[in-house]
Amino acid sequence: MSQPAASRLAWLSRRLVLLLAFVVAAYPLIWMVLTACRTEQDARRHPFALFFTPTAASFRTVLSSGLFGKAYLNSALVALAGVALAVTFAAFAAFAFAHCRFRGRQLLFLLFLLGMMVPVHVTLIPLNRLMAPGVLGLKGTLWALIGPYVGFALPISILILRGAFEAVPKELMEAARMDGCTAWGVFRHVGLPLVRPALATVTIFNLLTMWNEFAFALVLVDGKNATLPLAISQFQGENATDITLICAALAVSVLPLLTVYFVAQKHIIRGLTAGALKQ
Repeated sequence: MSQPAASRLAWLSRRLVLLLAFVVAAYPLIWMVLTACRTEQDARRHPFALFFTPTAASFRTVLSSGLFGKAYLNSALVALAGVALAVTFAAFAAFAFAHCRFRGRQLLFLLFLLGMMVPVHVTLIPLNRLMAPGVLGLKGTLWALIGPYVGFALPISILILRGAFEAVPKELMEAARMDGCTAWGVFRHVGLPLVRPALATVTIFNLLTMWNEFAFALVLVDGKNATLPLAISQFQGENATDITLICAALAVSVLPLLTVYFVAQKHIIRGLTAGALKQ
């Protein structure tokens, strides 16, 4: 086989593999949207049919549900507040672990990493007692979720951001200090701009986790402060499940995550591949 033919075959093989991966990854989302645009009878009778009469009845039912709209807002508040606090605290801590020298630095960093080894759901009963009216009195409110979400996000966030800060050339840090920058100035004007891909990775990872969390929301908040996963579960009855309503609710709930990913995908990919190649 000639060299040009071999190159074309390799190019075609790569494209076929990528196309297959795309189909496997996108099929659940496509099926979800198509099912949401059908009637319940049609979805149960012909679940994999490609040709049908579309309808927006399921979307109208979901969007007109007062519980779903309030839960959407609650999830947005919890996720935005949790991600903002987690990324802020993690960035400060990661910079200190990477570029500040103080006694017990390594031990403290290892203690943060130990948080990754503890299954988060084993803390559900202690947190339930801690948030009770006789102690903190936060149970039933959204603050009962924000605190634990931030705590659970810190270990992995600090680990990722510490590696990103350590990859920043020390010469830049020293030059900034020689120009009169304080530690805050070095962090703000040198460190943060250079670890933007890692910040995007940590942000989307924590947003995805907090947006989809179910168990802690089920236990720690009441009905009026229900989050999106709890509202979606309400479309499933005890004896029957409305498939089209659930698919419509899922399609609406996944839009913010897809939007954030598409906007920040360049930074996310750079953050995931940072350090893979040595300069």
